[in-house]
Amino acid sequence: MLRISDSLEKGIEDFRSWLESETATILQPLNGQGMKLIGKIREKLEDTRTTCEKLEREGIKQVEKGKIIRKAKVTQKLSRYFLKQMSKVVFPSQTSFSEIDTFRQSLEKTVSLIEREKNIWFPRISPLFIIARKKVDFALNRLASSISELGAFLSTDYSKARIVENLLSGADDLQRLTKKLRQQEKEKSKIREEVELFQKNLEEIKQDMESVRGSLELSSLAEIDFRLEQLRKKAKHAFRHLRKPFSKFVNMVRGPGYSLSAEESEQLSHYLVDPFLALTSEKPSLPTLKNILTKIKTAMEESKLKLKSSRMKKGGERINEILNDNALDELYRDCVRTLSLHKELTSSKETQTAQIESKQLQGRATELRNRVETLEAQLKSIEGLCKELHSEINNKKTQLEETTHNILKKTVRIKLQ
Repeated sequence: MLRISDSLEKGIEDFRSWLESETATILQPLNGQGMKLIGKIREKLEDTRTTCEKLEREGIKQVEKGKIIRKAKVTQKLSRYFLKQMSKVVFPSQTSFSEIDTFRQSLEKTVSLIEREKNIWFPRISPLFIIARKKVDFALNRLASSISELGAFLSTDYSKARIVENLLSGADDLQRLTKKLRQQEKEKSKIREEVELFQKNLEEIKQDMESVRGSLELSSLAEIDFRLEQLRKKAKHAFRHLRKPFSKFVNMVRGPGYSLSAEESEQLSHYLVDPFLALTSEKPSLPTLKNILTKIKTAMEESKLKLKSSRMKKGGERINEILNDNALDELYRDCVRTLSLHKELTSSKETQTAQIESKQLQGRATELRNRVETLEAQLKSIEGLCKELHSEINNKKTQLEETTHNILKKTVRIKLQ
């Protein structure tokens, strides 16, 4: 048993050339024997071709003599078919198990096609051209025998060459995999650098945005926006018991008996959609709203506007609070004053400049975040691929080391770095 100290160590770049050198003593004799058998097949194929050409000439002679023309023409056609099939045979360009075995299979198919046609047509032209036919039979049998000899060689002695070729091919695969892994690792580092740079830029933009938002104009605008949102909620709450009466009355004024002016009708629609904006569009003392509520109250008293008792009660109470106690006056003043402040502030040149700058910064930040997300997705994909490549490389490396030991009886460690 070999000790660890007895093992060889070869870098991935050197392993392939070392392997070629070490297996040359195995491959060269086998390749030589394989080429010798191919040479024999080449001779036998040439002999077969020559016999087929002679058979063709025999047929031509008989046609020229005007004798047995039909069978002679069949003989000519059959011979040309044989020659055509043999012309398709391509000898291997290099010595390798796969090349030679592919050549053998192709040649077996060619001979099989010729034999099939021969067995069909030779009995039909019998007893003519008996000598020429026997020569074709003999040549084909010798060719088939040489092909069988090549097949036996491939399945026995040359099987060692196949193992060596697979080993060399495996070494090529290992080099290709390690090269691909290095490329992916390089790409991974590049993407990480880009992500770090974009994140740094994002942090800088974040600081710039905080600075812009901290400006007096945008800070004041943010406070007013918050106040407006609160007032919107208060306005919606203030009209919560009137939504159903409003909705019912809209349907009533479409029929006979009750009517609203164009201004009142439009305003009623606004109250249903956005009480805040409807309220701020009113004049002081809310004349349009009160006119609408007065008509709704009359319809309720006349039992024309029908609601559930609870809704009728709450709606009536709310109408009385607005008409008699001016319950919305303070909310109206707050809404109008705050909206006016908002318009004044947003129309100032300083606020508009700050808003444009803030929007530009937000756009750049969004673009960078999208780019980072895309890169991180690519990075995740590459990391998964690298993990698969590491596993494939380690398995291939172990397999190559074991096969090398089995063939060469030498222990070798392949260095991947």
